[in-house]
Amino acid sequence: MVKELSNMSGKKIKFGTSGWRGIIADDFTFDNIRLVSQAIADYLNASKRKPKAIIGSDARFMVEEFSAVVAEVLTANGINVLMCDRPTPTPVISYLIRKKKLTGGINLTASHNPYYYCGIKFNPADGGPAMPEVTEKIEESIEKIRQKPDRIKSLSIEEAKEKGLYEEITPVNQYVVEILKKLDVERMREHPVKAGVDMVYGTGNDFFDKILEEIYNDKKNFTFYNDFREPYFGGYRPEPDKKRLENLGRDVLNNHYDMGLALDGDADRFGIVDEKGNFISPNTYLAMVAYHLYKNKGYKGDVIRSIATSHQMDKVAEKFGYQSKITPVGFKYIGKLLNKGKYILGGEESGGLSIKNHVPEKDGILACLLAAEMTAFENKGLSSIKRDVEELTGSYYNARINIELDSNDQKEQIMENVGKLEGSFAGMKLKKRLELDGIGFQLDDGENDTWFLCRASGTEPVVRIYVESTGKKSFEKILEEVKNLK
Repeated sequence: MVKELSNMSGKKIKFGTSGWRGIIADDFTFDNIRLVSQAIADYLNASKRKPKAIIGSDARFMVEEFSAVVAEVLTANGINVLMCDRPTPTPVISYLIRKKKLTGGINLTASHNPYYYCGIKFNPADGGPAMPEVTEKIEESIEKIRQKPDRIKSLSIEEAKEKGLYEEITPVNQYVVEILKKLDVERMREHPVKAGVDMVYGTGNDFFDKILEEIYNDKKNFTFYNDFREPYFGGYRPEPDKKRLENLGRDVLNNHYDMGLALDGDADRFGIVDEKGNFISPNTYLAMVAYHLYKNKGYKGDVIRSIATSHQMDKVAEKFGYQSKITPVGFKYIGKLLNKGKYILGGEESGGLSIKNHVPEKDGILACLLAAEMTAFENKGLSSIKRDVEELTGSYYNARINIELDSNDQKEQIMENVGKLEGSFAGMKLKKRLELDGIGFQLDDGENDTWFLCRASGTEPVVRIYVESTGKKSFEKILEEVKNLK
């Protein structure tokens, strides 16, 4: 059966750093979902083996209906579909692609974007986010199908089941077993933690709590917050950032917990609060994880970070005799390198990390568990471990400013203005232009490591400005100056 599309016109569909995202009922419509799904089906069918794909989703509004439409298109194209029976973390989908040797997976998620967004993320057979050469092929296919919409096929779920092309799966247990292999569970049991855990109304439910119970044999030491589905995410975007975790920090302090742990909506990002109730930025936490892997777990190898991420992790690697590899923003670049087995840790300042011999995708659940593991090894709180790392590397001051605008035209204007900067900035000479991703500059600041970077969001009218210096005064000076860029 062919589904006739009501309207094939509209904005060009573009994949950003992590899939295609759009506003529900505006550009994220059933018609466009069918369009994108057919293009992905064409890509999967071009593989040399019988295609089989997993479909999962986060906990947003109508994701079950959206997922069903994807399944209808894929199965109509002869692709076997495994449908997750509940909202499922992105890293779990990545793991199952690899474990079950699938040709790919489709995830209905907009990650940390506000509740009124949804998206389609495609991961090919290696389990990592699709690289640009893959998404460009899919985008080209989308435009061709747009001209011939009768190419879009659809099969009802009932028909797909009858043909043996559709199966529902419960994706919890295999991932639980896998994640436990990455941790020193015995040591963690010897040094149990008390923690507040914010699920942010997302996919961590049924997964993170299950893992904690497996490690510690019960959940009595954990207080769970927002551990049910709420498609509005409490009125704030499902991102475990400093603002969102203020309440968690207060509860950690008042209840004398050892830490606060949090996930984003699809559980690929982490949020960490120390025993004093203070938010630990992802930049700092990545350096702490690198320190833990080298010092306590004996990992050997280089680390990977995006260009927008703090240089502090570089310094940790250097102190242990290793180096950092720098990538554009987007975990797909990090995941591809992690697949080589040479690197021990990859991370981004936005709250994503993974480690050697794990999924080539951000895993917020693993990130949170590493916080509990490092305190078990060190037998001290996260604030003390943070201080130990700073004694090793020196202090790093950094921030990300999100400039929210009314239009994409304004976004482009800001980027154009930054590109025209010459001579000096904030009283410091522009030493080196940074163009691997976005536009930025390394500044001539004596012995200090000082830089800033501007990037335009691929999904929203937002410009993100990243600032860092090892000198507090330089950091404050440049932070004040970048606020005038708009």
